[in-house]
Amino acid sequence: MNLRRNSLSKMMGAFLFPLFCVAGLLFTSCEETAAVDEYANWEERNIAFIDSIAKVAEANADGKWLKILSFNLNETDKDGNVVEWDVDDYIYCHVEAEGTGTQHPLFTDSVEVNYRGRLIPTLSYPDGYVFDQSYKGALNPAVNVPATFGVGNVIVGWSTALQVMVAGDIWRVYIPASLAYGSGKQTSIPAYSALIFDMNLVKILH
Repeated sequence: MNLRRNSLSKMMGAFLFPLFCVAGLLFTSCEETAAVDEYANWEERNIAFIDSIAKVAEANADGKWLKILSFNLNETDKDGNVVEWDVDDYIYCHVEAEGTGTQHPLFTDSVEVNYRGRLIPTLSYPDGYVFDQSYKGALNPAVNVPATFGVGNVIVGWSTALQVMVAGDIWRVYIPASLAYGSGKQTSIPAYSALIFDMNLVKILH
C-alpha cells in the first residue's frame, strides 16, 4: 500500500512540475507584456498628448488657459517679424487659482514652491504616474512645506512658468519633453516624456 502511494506521489509530482513551470513562464510573460505595453510608442503618445493639450489651451473655452513661449526664445525675429514656433516650444498652463502677488520671479531669483509632478495618463495610472512631489494628499498651502529652487536651476518648462507666475498662483502646467528632459532618461521618467506639474508659487526670494 505504501509502495503504491509513493508511486502515485511520484507520478503526480512528475505531472504537476511541468505545469508549475509553464504557469511561471506565463506569469512572467504577462508581467513583461504589461510593462512593455505601459510605455509602448511612448514618444508618439507624448507628442499626441501635448498636441491635444495645445488645442484645448488655444481654444481657451473657460478663459483660464495660458500658452507661454519658452523663456529662451523670442516672439519676433531681429526685424520684428512674428516667428512661427512649434507646439513643443510652448508650455500650456491652466490657472487653478490666482495669487495676490504683484511681482514675477527673475531668472536669478529663488522661489518656494509646492509641487507635484506626473507623467501622462497610462493604463495603470489614469491620472499619470507621480514621479516627484513636495506634499502628500490634497494641496493645502496653509500647511504644506514648500521646496526651494533657483529659477534658473530647473528644467526650461519650470523656468518659463515661474517667470510668469506671482506668489499665490496655483497652476497645472503641461511641459513638452523638449522643455523637460528630452531624450534623456531619469530615474522615474522615461525618455521623451511630457510632464504635468501642479505648481503653487508660495514665495519669491530675491
